Amino acid sequence: MREVDGSETVVFDYGPERSAAILAVHGFRGTHYGLDPLARALAAKGFRVLVPDLPGCGESAPLRGRHDAAGYGDWLDALARGIGGPAVLLGHSFGSVIAAAAIARGAECRGTVLVNPILSQPLDGPRRIATAAARGYYRLAALLPERIGTMLLASRAVASLTGGMLASVRSPGLRRWIGAEHRRQAGTFHDRAVVLETFAAASGSTVPMFADGIDVPTLLLCGERDPLHPRPSAGIPSPGIPSPDDDAQALRVIPRRGHLLPYEAPGLLAECIGDWIRERLAG
Repeated sequence: MREVDGSETVVFDYGPERSAAILAVHGFRGTHYGLDPLARALAAKGFRVLVPDLPGCGESAPLRGRHDAAGYGDWLDALARGIGGPAVLLGHSFGSVIAAAAIARGAECRGTVLVNPILSQPLDGPRRIATAAARGYYRLAALLPERIGTMLLASRAVASLTGGMLASVRSPGLRRWIGAEHRRQAGTFHDRAVVLETFAAASGSTVPMFADGIDVPTLLLCGERDPLHPRPSAGIPSPGIPSPDDDAQALRVIPRRGHLLPYEAPGLLAECIGDWIRERLAG
């Protein structure tokens, strides 16, 4: 337990303590469990990985201020300073926005890894029916009496459905496990206000908003079938995606995988990240 920017933050530690740390941040409506398979795979390769529950999620207390990209960015900056400056900041999904915001606000690190990065506003994508349903779900949760609204947000059925929509892996066993993981984390939030504030941030903030402040080597790991950002697989340029001649950045698109790469392909991600760290950040 660490007090960081007014939040009692719980940080989970994987791998050998003497290794340079990777500080990894999970996404919206998740906890450290969402990065557990990837953290274990990286630890098996000799890396130390620190994974906090975001403030207001899991076992961590809420922030004193707003739960938006700026607030979370300041919190991550303070956490990074508190552990002596990690070698790498890693963020998954909305965590990629938080990592980008922290670096733009001065967080010290030697490089950043953005997994399933949010490169355009998630609710402006091609799945209009799903987009309308998501907006309606959170709007309804805000309008209902607090107890009922909180119960709706904690719905295990909705969490399982969301996990199924975001994953593209076809293995029935893996899909069942992903659904079970989402059900397990469905109600692990502090209160309705935190969820609604974070939803506003997660649906309205992107990595490119902070791109001008990212001055460290960057690895982007995208899923070919990511429903929240399908453009990398189509070869269409997008803000925040590195060009092939940009030595400071690298892009890897994982074939036949979706928005839940830490669940869908943790071993392959760990291999990509380990190779990149050794090639780009060694020394």
